[in-house]
Amino acid sequence: MKNENEDYMDWKNVSSEHINHFKETAENIFAPVYRVLARQVIEDYGITRGVCIDIGSGTGGFACEIAKISNLKVYAVDIKEEMLEIMKEKIEKEKLAGRVIPRSGDVHNLPFNSNFADLVVSRGSFHFWRDKKRAFSEIHRVLKIGCVGFIGGGFGRDEEVRKKAMRLHEETYRDVHGRNFHENLKARYMEIKEILNDTQDFKIIFDESGLWVEIKKT
Repeated sequence: MKNENEDYMDWKNVSSEHINHFKETAENIFAPVYRVLARQVIEDYGITRGVCIDIGSGTGGFACEIAKISNLKVYAVDIKEEMLEIMKEKIEKEKLAGRVIPRSGDVHNLPFNSNFADLVVSRGSFHFWRDKKRAFSEIHRVLKIGCVGFIGGGFGRDEEVRKKAMRLHEETYRDVHGRNFHENLKARYMEIKEILNDTQDFKIIFDESGLWVEIKKT
């Protein structure tokens, strides 16, 4: 197996230019995707109260959408200080202060106690994880028994939103990553499949909605 450290983007040290590009992408392409995914997660798992952690929250879009349609207290975690500042502005604008809480943190060493969260989500951050096996172990650790994690990348099940987002995203994705989105997801699928092979509580979903790892802690 290829050393997974050889093929990841170091989010903590990305440039301000990359941050600005991500902010623009999140606001102009991903905003409808975050709404779709938030509804999908809440409807699928029925978790509407307690604590949610959004890992690699970026601008906080996914975290804010979950807070809007639930009674969850959402911790929006990111390792990049510049992102946390952008996130705070969004939370204030959305009038979600106290409901969505920015938190500096690294998925490889999450700043939460074990059995802390009722729901853990992440969209797109796994591309930046240095050690995915350790990251998934950390997510499993902070989940309460009987609770759920939904981690991965993609555009959700809403066909109209998915197709529009994919079309817009592909225009810039290859320039950044050197291959198209589906090629990258397939590579990630093979990597995660080997990492989580026969691992209890983890299920890999790879379909038109994207690549996701569902975690149900027993």
